[in-house]
Amino acid sequence: METLFIRIASLGGRWQGWLHKAAGIIPLTESDLESLMSGGADGRQVVLLTPTTACLMATLPVSRQQLRQIGEEEVLYMLEDQSLTPVEKLHGVFHPVSDTQVQVAAIDQSQLLSLLEPFKAANCRLVAAIPDIFLVPHNPDGWSLVVDALDCWVRLSAFSGIRLEAVNAVSLLHAAWLEGAPSSVRVYGDLPGEIESWLAEKGEALVVERLPHLEWTEELAQLNNRHPFNFLQGEHAVKTATSLSGHWRYAAIFLATAIGVQLMYDGLRLGHFHKLEARSKAESAQLYKTWFPEEPRIVNLRRQIEEHLAERERHKAGFMPLMTRVGEVLNKGSWQTRRIDFDENGLLLEVDALSLSELDQLRQQLNAQGVNSETLSANSQGGGIRGRLRISENT
Repeated sequence: METLFIRIASLGGRWQGWLHKAAGIIPLTESDLESLMSGGADGRQVVLLTPTTACLMATLPVSRQQLRQIGEEEVLYMLEDQSLTPVEKLHGVFHPVSDTQVQVAAIDQSQLLSLLEPFKAANCRLVAAIPDIFLVPHNPDGWSLVVDALDCWVRLSAFSGIRLEAVNAVSLLHAAWLEGAPSSVRVYGDLPGEIESWLAEKGEALVVERLPHLEWTEELAQLNNRHPFNFLQGEHAVKTATSLSGHWRYAAIFLATAIGVQLMYDGLRLGHFHKLEARSKAESAQLYKTWFPEEPRIVNLRRQIEEHLAERERHKAGFMPLMTRVGEVLNKGSWQTRRIDFDENGLLLEVDALSLSELDQLRQQLNAQGVNSETLSANSQGGGIRGRLRISENT
């Protein structure tokens, strides 16, 4: 079957198209596209390449099991800090990239509907809507980089990439480099001078592979309804019409009857389990109030528990690096450690020193380790001084 690939560069922008036939791939002019969309696309399937600039792509620390347990809608809440669009208005598709990470591509639902609208009245079958960054081939060793008249295209991995205005390319390339520096960059065609300078600054840390100008049709065969980031999933999934005749109709009637009986049985069981669920939720809420009595109300029990757990993990994460630097100083001196406490303000250290000057020397050495330390008290103790110091991260 012939496939029509249509790329919309931006919302309301110009269209670019290719027709994939048995004889090969044919680039289409604007008049060709107008003719096909007005009636000549009968019998053809259409793959829409949506603007990557309207999409949000991110790698989230969620395992396959967590994705099944939490649900995709809850996972989207992890994008709250990265999206200007309220999470409730996003449509997302997910693909596990490892046992502990999942890649997500999300788009504003209203923008997606706007992109799909022209194809509802057209006599064609829309089978996929995929971010256009996947037109750029993947580099297994790092990035693929293309700069055309207006945009800079960066394919970061097999499952992610960015497209941005060429004038802002260097700053965003630098930000992507800080998040994960590649060992190799494949460059297609020519680059502006400022991007060439940026690549040259990386020196031997980056292998630059020069290739001819990109043929945008190279990856079209990979862009179909089975692509992991096809937005036409869930509520936007393509619905195809089917027809039954002959003995298949009787088989369908028998199957529908069997399913109806099963649904009645499942409905009775479902009612029972709904009662158990309501009781379980009430007990969970009561237990949560016992654990966290300071909480004024419960809005989303799961998310609130996760926030408390995350807060505790942050405290643990702050203790170890701070304690490591303090321990290095204590091991080098003659101070006697009496007690160490940790709270949200940092460490509270109680030590015995031979003199006030030695206690002040401890404070100075701690500050030299890149932490903030202050003496809270210093009292005579036997033949020496017992001091208490507050130690916190240098902000």
